[in-house]
Amino acid sequence: MKNKVYDFIDNPEKYAPLIAKEIIEAFKSEANSENVEYSFTIDGETKGVKEEDSNTYFVFDTSGETVLDDFKKALFGEDLEALEEGSKEEDLLMSDVRIFLMEVCTEITKEYTADIKKTIRRVVLGDKYDEDVVPLKRIDVISIDIADYTSIPDSYKYLLKIGKAHGTEVDTDEIIRFVQNRQEVTGMDIDSVFSIEKQAGNPLFENVLVIEPTRKYLNEISIYLFIDYSINSGDEPQLKYIDNSVE
Repeated sequence: MKNKVYDFIDNPEKYAPLIAKEIIEAFKSEANSENVEYSFTIDGETKGVKEEDSNTYFVFDTSGETVLDDFKKALFGEDLEALEEGSKEEDLLMSDVRIFLMEVCTEITKEYTADIKKTIRRVVLGDKYDEDVVPLKRIDVISIDIADYTSIPDSYKYLLKIGKAHGTEVDTDEIIRFVQNRQEVTGMDIDSVFSIEKQAGNPLFENVLVIEPTRKYLNEISIYLFIDYSINSGDEPQLKYIDNSVE
């Protein structure tokens, strides 16, 4: 008996278009400066993009009542736990999954280029460059990665920024563990946890001035694209190198 994920893999003509549409809807509605990263170099002479590899990345999480969410759950379903790591069966499954996801990539590239362009102009180019200057002639969806982080508490999926008093040292790792654990136990937000512990005189927070959540770093869906950011005319030095990726 085939695993449940093959309900999707064996029917790409049905499910690839549905998943492609859901991904684009998420891209159009959710893409912003925090979940879209990009890194590209414009040649000073030709005004073209130097490399033709993935240079733009969009990450997000699935939501319930979607085909993509159902596919993610099937991809990490209990019926796959019996597969031995490195076995022929696992290798075959991963190969079949890659082929199916490439079908989704092809569908997005073929059907939704206009939607991608519009969102890229808003999020990456800040609506500063029209089609005459940066035409975005070529857009390819290169690959899709899917992970399942449902078992990880939500507070553990965000990076925390800790501000400390000048000239002091703090145990950053211990502070993060403490705050995240308290969030999970109490359901309080970071500000509340920090305020209570500070007022209670917890020595761990003695030299801490502020704790702030930054961007989410664990996302279930990652979309990798190549976008041709080549400049059509004029000299736009601010486009020669753009990088908002996070180490």
